[in-house]
Amino acid sequence: MGKKKARKQQFQRVRGDAGQHRRILALMAVLGILAFVPTVLRLYQLMVTEHEYYSGLALRNQTRSTNVTAHRGTIYDCNMDILACSRTVENVYLDPHELKQSKADIPAVAESLARILDLDAAWIREQAADTSMRYKQVAAGVDAQTGAQIRAYINENDISGIHLEPNSQRYYPYGSLAAQVIGFTNASNQGSEGVEAAYDSFLSGTAGKVITTKGNNEMDMPFSYERYAASIPGCDVILTLDATVQQCLEKQMSVAIDRYAVQNGAFGLVMEVKTGKILAMATLGSYDPNDYLTIADPEALAELESLKERYLSFPEGSEAYQEGMDAYKHAVTDARLKQWRNRVLSDGYEPGSTFKVLTMAAALDSGAIDLQTDFYCKGAEQIPGRSQLLHCWRSAGHGAEKTAQALQNSCNIAFAHIALKMGGETFYDYIQRFGIMEKTGVDLSGESKGIFFDKALVTDTDKWGTASLTSGSFGQTFKITPLQLVRAISAVVNGGYLMEPYIVSEVIDADGKTVLAQEPTVVRQVISQETSRTMCSLLETVVTEGTAKNASVAGFSIGGKTGTSEKIDVFDENGQRVLDKIVSFVGIAPMDDPEYIVLVALDTPSRETGIYISGGVMAAPTVGAVMADILPYLGVAQQFSQEDVAGKSVVLPDMTGMTVQEAQAILKEQGLLGMTVGQEQTVTAQIPAAGETVPGGSEVLLYLGEDPPQEMVAVPDFSGMDRAQASDAAGALGLYILVAGNTSLEKTVTVASQSIAAGTQVPVGTTIRLEFIDTKTVR
Repeated sequence: MGKKKARKQQFQRVRGDAGQHRRILALMAVLGILAFVPTVLRLYQLMVTEHEYYSGLALRNQTRSTNVTAHRGTIYDCNMDILACSRTVENVYLDPHELKQSKADIPAVAESLARILDLDAAWIREQAADTSMRYKQVAAGVDAQTGAQIRAYINENDISGIHLEPNSQRYYPYGSLAAQVIGFTNASNQGSEGVEAAYDSFLSGTAGKVITTKGNNEMDMPFSYERYAASIPGCDVILTLDATVQQCLEKQMSVAIDRYAVQNGAFGLVMEVKTGKILAMATLGSYDPNDYLTIADPEALAELESLKERYLSFPEGSEAYQEGMDAYKHAVTDARLKQWRNRVLSDGYEPGSTFKVLTMAAALDSGAIDLQTDFYCKGAEQIPGRSQLLHCWRSAGHGAEKTAQALQNSCNIAFAHIALKMGGETFYDYIQRFGIMEKTGVDLSGESKGIFFDKALVTDTDKWGTASLTSGSFGQTFKITPLQLVRAISAVVNGGYLMEPYIVSEVIDADGKTVLAQEPTVVRQVISQETSRTMCSLLETVVTEGTAKNASVAGFSIGGKTGTSEKIDVFDENGQRVLDKIVSFVGIAPMDDPEYIVLVALDTPSRETGIYISGGVMAAPTVGAVMADILPYLGVAQQFSQEDVAGKSVVLPDMTGMTVQEAQAILKEQGLLGMTVGQEQTVTAQIPAAGETVPGGSEVLLYLGEDPPQEMVAVPDFSGMDRAQASDAAGALGLYILVAGNTSLEKTVTVASQSIAAGTQVPVGTTIRLEFIDTKTVR
């Protein structure tokens, strides 16, 4: 019994010990598991939850990524002539850390790169020594030849740490042509100003990327890994702009700036009246978008140099030095912004008498007046409700007038009464419908909408209503943009439809697919077609009988309206109102079926030229010259009357070898006369020679066996001569004159310019183009 009990107790002790061991093991297992939980959770976090983050971090530590710039789209004119394109260039950069790791000879590298890139070697050494940076650009936009030289140097000397990365550089083949319209790209290849900015999202494309591996010393590991994500090229943009029309517009504006010593530049526009397509848009002075940071205006540049010299004359760090430098930087910024600014759509100005076109169209369409309405102008009139005496530009007055004469004479008194007959409510409603209180919607950035009266100012006769209404009728005391004016006058002559102007006709992608196509958009009808036809007839008489005779071009029917406006809100340093004027003319052609409208405005012609400052004397002939250049190019047929045959250009054919009868028949068909010299029956020579241009009605000498004289004569100075005097002077020397501009035979119509300079030796029979302008007082 005692032994059994002992064995039982021993078994129980062993059993108790085993249970205790199991509990200890279980506890240890639990504690072990609990000890690994944080590790497991951390591993889960690293491997699952934050996998993307850490794998990306590891990838960045093991790889080097280089962006590949997308090819920026090309900008074309309407004839697919390139206005802006991108060419491949390269940026050169140093990796100072890599240079150090590879034990490169930094001074030698600096000297070699300085020689190739035409840079300062000391500056390059500074960039190479900055090991805190992995990317130190030392040159941007190097061409292929320079890039090849650098590669050859790297390979010959087995250097690591000099890199070239592809880039794209913008190039503008026409330089300053249409600069404010096209705009430019900045240092980051982003569009700034003009079409480059407005259509940047289409032009820019999507950048690509090259990824390569690098070792723990940050150096590239060749042939180990490379991944390439191709860039997506930008879309091409096709403009409505015509480079030839743009060149013609800018050329004649430049001539006018020089001729009239225009102090504040000029702006102009050519547009299709029926569609709103902009064919040309110019602001002079301009700039070259290939070098957009450089100030192009010599006078502005001289002023900036003066400011710079002034602050540099003070001790560096002084208050005067800092103030002068700040003033210089501010002036540079202002000068750049000024030359980049597109005045046609961004700047408001007082349109002056060109606005009378809208006033008369509104009055005729509303029934306030008709063609037989009578007016009387005695030069000045006190209109009830207006505190100031209202003056007409012609102090002696125009006397009795009907509606047509009021427009031809640009009579302020008559137009004040036209507005009063309409009333402020009707006047304001029509002007609003003409789009004067709204932006035109042109597809360019930076457009403003001008400043016009509140409706109360022209409808409430107790609160300046009469003054605002009468002044507004002839385009004073408010501001609109040139584009607003041209759009509104287009509606007057195109059948009454207000169009939305546009500069981009189509956007196409790299595969040639159309991404965006723009079509003419009618905003609303403003006046009736009948009123439009009437206004076309009236506007043509302004050129044939009124203040715009200087805009006439032989063979073309042109209409339009002159304008001369004062800058009533511009004051000099003494607080006195300046006497500066903007002279302008809006021309339309052809008047039997209007297609094109041209505006030119000259800002502040100089009084020192002695030429009367007015739109009729200065802007009208400028627009006439533009019309003479572009209308034949645009396919508008010339139709010559007997009166303007002297302005017809005839290119002489080669008549040598023809019989007298054959040659005479050809000349008669061309509206020319033939005079024979000699007795034979076959033409052996002619004056002028074949290919020369002569005016219609000219006499051509046909030599029949006789030798023509080989005489040279000096071109006379025709300036200031009237038609008769110029014809006599040319005839006495055996020269021909081609009449351009005002074709009137009045004594006040004189030569303003000649195509061949006075004193030039030319063969007998040479044709000289003379531009005639009436310089008497015309508005």
